Amino acid sequence: MNKLMLVTVLISMLAIVACSDPETEYVWSDGATLWLAGTYADTALSWSPYGDVLFFSAFNTGATRLFGTNGLYSPEPRTFTSFDEFMGPFGAWNGENGRIVYTALNPDSMWGQIRSIAGNDIAVTTHIHDSLPNTFPTYNIEGDSILYCGNVTGNWRLYQISSAHTPDSLDSPVLQNNFPDGDILRPSYSPDTGNWILFQHRATSSDDWDIMIAHPDGSDQTILAENSADDIHPTWGPDDKWVAFSSDRTGDYEIYLTDVTCDTLIQLTDDPAMDQYPAWNPESNWIAFSSNRATGTWNMDIFSIDEPELP
Repeated sequence: MNKLMLVTVLISMLAIVACSDPETEYVWSDGATLWLAGTYADTALSWSPYGDVLFFSAFNTGATRLFGTNGLYSPEPRTFTSFDEFMGPFGAWNGENGRIVYTALNPDSMWGQIRSIAGNDIAVTTHIHDSLPNTFPTYNIEGDSILYCGNVTGNWRLYQISSAHTPDSLDSPVLQNNFPDGDILRPSYSPDTGNWILFQHRATSSDDWDIMIAHPDGSDQTILAENSADDIHPTWGPDDKWVAFSSDRTGDYEIYLTDVTCDTLIQLTDDPAMDQYPAWNPESNWIAFSSNRATGTWNMDIFSIDEPELP
């Protein structure tokens, strides 16, 4: 499906209602603005490959569902089961095959299925269905394989399957052995070449989370912007050079940017509230993120902030 067809179908699915009025828009001291407010927490943000539709998870009628919006149209649910459903980071919506891969978590058993839907449809394909808490799937840039996190031995590890894999497939998920020991979550391939995998890692449950990159074979493992704090929710920028993440290194969670050479660290947000789940728009110079700065409660709204001048 080409870009124009995908965008046309998606926009036709969304009812027209403005998310904000630019003339009355409130700008926070760090330059952030409220992009989308909701009754429940809006989290797990992920852009379409063209930066025109933002997907997120929010509670609705008894379960957490996937929603999509382009910012001018009211968010519409795309999943309708009794499971709690959420996408992974950058790469969960693949530009080559037009499919969206996500987690469907059974809230009673905590078993996680890996599922996908077409970008313009709600018909579901189940890729992984077992008694394990599988989560955070993402496509490689060719769209022919899925990388996800599974917990078989007590630690979250990386597994890979074909994008055509189903529970009836004869082949088994392949454990990626060459990555660091401990827990690995939220993997994603670098958008230009796919030569790097970005993920968050901790050696033990008592350690802080770090942001790391490594080649798909596990080589050249590097910690980005290392600090004695929890660094979480990593996502790629529009190319292979920059990464956004959330960190509590100043006492509360803020959004930071760093280059993969670790030469530069930029604090993007600055607010006493909790700023998390950054999603760097792949086509425009701005970043969406979740924050409770407008409510001061557990409720997370979606905010926007401009990309700074990058060295």
